[in-house]
Amino acid sequence: ALKRFHGSSEYQREMEDIQRECSALDGEKPKKPWQLFTDRGVRWQLITVIVMTMGQQLSGINAIYFYATYIFEQAGISAEKIPYVTLGTGACECLTALTCVNYVGRRYLIIGGYLLMTLWSVVLTFSLTYQELYSWVPYVSMTCIFAFILSFGLGPGGITNTLTAELFIQSSRPAAHMIGGTISWISFFTIGMLFPFIV
Repeated sequence: ALKRFHGSSEYQREMEDIQRECSALDGEKPKKPWQLFTDRGVRWQLITVIVMTMGQQLSGINAIYFYATYIFEQAGISAEKIPYVTLGTGACECLTALTCVNYVGRRYLIIGGYLLMTLWSVVLTFSLTYQELYSWVPYVSMTCIFAFILSFGLGPGGITNTLTAELFIQSSRPAAHMIGGTISWISFFTIGMLFPFIV
């Protein structure tokens, strides 16, 4: 499988890494989630996963999807076509997450993604404020939604979920994924409960 995925010339290095990690574990049992919280050796990795997962959910991506229908209506898109346009925004996110190039490094992709999301949020706020003044402003809002989603897919959306597998060794990985998934759903639930009151 590694040979098929990495190619016949590159897979050997990956195989050596797996074997090195396996021998370093020396039969160590998989850790439980609560054991990771008490293990000082993985404290910063765990904090990183928790902060990144919370940041991903609290970044505003769900709010953008919530407002997308309203903004598309303001731009003059007919009601029966809006679900397809919204589906297009999701496809943009998936496409960007799948094709984001990691040549610049994960740090730059994550920081750059969040900075771009901030920029598009500011522009979206202004365009929503002044969309009644000019007929072309709703199109700026629509462009901001697509740009925001593409920026999310560029960094936070594409990297956050793979980060857990890269930061933890095999014995800690399942527990770290459980913690990350739990934090993700708690954050999502919090947004779902609080966002209607914020609106």
